[in-house]
Amino acid sequence: MSLMPDYQSQSLTEHEVFGLSAKYNLADGHSYISAIAHFRGVLSELPDLWGSAAETPIPQMEMAFKDVFADYFALPGLKKHQHFSICPTASNSIDIVGAWARSKQLKIGLVEPTFDNLAQLLRRREVELEAVPESMFSDLCLLERFIQNKKLDALFMVNPNNPTGFVIDAAMMKNIVVLCCRLNIILILDTSFRFCHKTAIDEYALLVEKGASFIVLEDTGKQWPTLDAKASLLSYSKNLAQEIRAIYEEVYLCCSNFVLRVIIAFIEATLKRGGLTYVHSIITKNAEIVRSQLVGTQVCVDSPHSHSGMTVMWLDIKRTGLSDLELTNYLATYDVAVLPGRYFYWNSHEVAGHDRIRIALLKPDDQFEFSLSRLRQALLELESAKDYNDSVEMISQ
Repeated sequence: MSLMPDYQSQSLTEHEVFGLSAKYNLADGHSYISAIAHFRGVLSELPDLWGSAAETPIPQMEMAFKDVFADYFALPGLKKHQHFSICPTASNSIDIVGAWARSKQLKIGLVEPTFDNLAQLLRRREVELEAVPESMFSDLCLLERFIQNKKLDALFMVNPNNPTGFVIDAAMMKNIVVLCCRLNIILILDTSFRFCHKTAIDEYALLVEKGASFIVLEDTGKQWPTLDAKASLLSYSKNLAQEIRAIYEEVYLCCSNFVLRVIIAFIEATLKRGGLTYVHSIITKNAEIVRSQLVGTQVCVDSPHSHSGMTVMWLDIKRTGLSDLELTNYLATYDVAVLPGRYFYWNSHEVAGHDRIRIALLKPDDQFEFSLSRLRQALLELESAKDYNDSVEMISQ
């Protein structure tokens, strides 16, 4: 059995690290579906892809990656956009945003709940943060008052949001962009789970059309099973380009040409299989497995948002009688790794999220069902033990 995380682990990443060595890993949200089952052709082409990467100039490969990515997601606004860099991971992109924000002494409003890594990276760069409740992105008047009362310089949104699946649709996004332009607010978007949208949205076209100051970061690692060989497209408005690019170049010369070429091949292979429709079918199938395995347990899926098909699931654990940390620790004894809910509430984890855990769906095809069966076994045995203890307590009274 893997070394269990410290019960008092203070971040989601610490629990994800445990998951990397756990037999039944449902923790991190990266894609580990079988490349052999879904993209065998790409694997057989690796030698040729290496040759292509070696022969292609880096700027040409970067542009090819951006354009294929834009075509895959139907983003003509991105296809036309010229101000971008490519980082190895989304965390690298966030860190660059943090370094830039600190240099400008910006105060940023960051959505809550969301993955705590965002707040950690920004705080490490000593960026001043305010937590923006997720619900405010559904009420423009409340959002405007919050921005003005907190004297924010930038708004940092995650769409769709991890872990809740909350989606800001095209109509509301337009309203938020107009609001930010009117208030002279920089809009920062993390769209790492873009592929989970049920309805496409081209934020790039909208942002450019309205003349907004913006930063958008993407992530390929949530969708394609490239063994964490990822790319994060970091785009920005023309007025921010010189400053952000300067910080990028202090750290990176470029992203790996080979990684970009492989990801392009994965995208092209996905398109041949039906594109997003194919990916959504995998997500739907695994989500149904989760729901079926939770039947009869004291845990259920918390899914108030139906506008996204997320590859992570937010689970309600109130009926277990355990907190998120207690249940996470209990499941670890079964070598099952999940994420406790409280740390998604990066600013209020002492009081929020204690009745939730999060699991991820895009796990190895030959392991996912076994992992869910193990989770179910652990939950049923927890319930049996609780019933036994209650009976003993009643008899003793």
